[in-house]
Amino acid sequence: MKFSVVANTRHSGIKKILTKVIGFLDNFELESQTAKIVNLNGVPFEELQGDAVISLGGDGTLLYILSKINKPIFGINCGGVGFLSEMEYKDDVFTAIKNLENGNFLKQKLQRIDAYINENHVGSALNEVVLHSSRVARIQGFEINIDGALADSFRGDGLIISTPTGSTSYAMSLGAPILYPTMKAHIIVPIAAYRIGARPLVIPSNYEITAKLTGNPEAVMVIDGQEEILITIKDEIRFRKSSKPVELIRFKDNFFERVRTKLRL
Repeated sequence: MKFSVVANTRHSGIKKILTKVIGFLDNFELESQTAKIVNLNGVPFEELQGDAVISLGGDGTLLYILSKINKPIFGINCGGVGFLSEMEYKDDVFTAIKNLENGNFLKQKLQRIDAYINENHVGSALNEVVLHSSRVARIQGFEINIDGALADSFRGDGLIISTPTGSTSYAMSLGAPILYPTMKAHIIVPIAAYRIGARPLVIPSNYEITAKLTGNPEAVMVIDGQEEILITIKDEIRFRKSSKPVELIRFKDNFFERVRTKLRL
């Protein structure tokens, strides 16, 4: 089994961690920027040929990798919370890698959300898509339709369309429920709505969600915390369950343990 290794090059101690990890691997390649850390040759994202990816960083690193390529991914947390990662860099990395090489792992399939602007696909999110006002402290209007039926309209700072995976991220901080990651559902979460009745809504994942701006002429779409995309009041914005799920490599089903330890419940 061949592994592609991608690291967060901005992490202060990443060289030591990366050197340790690749020292245990028999068959691997390095992404171009990652390779520069240890003065080796690497390949760009689009040319990575590994059967799976090892992510060295936090959740942001893992989400960035998935925005570039969609391969089974194993997260080793070198950042903060690292909720999506399977292990910490201070844990027994040697045993973990030998288990990976011997195929002693599970693949957890997680759904993503596809985002469209005027029927043009602009990206896929494992956590969430956020629509928010383009200027700080400027309220925006939103109208939400679910499978063609009007579901809600409100004025506020923004709107989150979250997957079950993303229910432990931004959505959770706004009071939305935590969903088990393999549930077939999405969560619609108003951000600072100026209406007391605006509350998070959980819907089946096969329903199509349409959002429309009803206030100021512009807003911003952010997919998994990556690049901002300008949207206007004239745009038709749609969200659909992606046909391309993500596969996270796990050694066991430890979701509730991660909720308890990572989120300090």
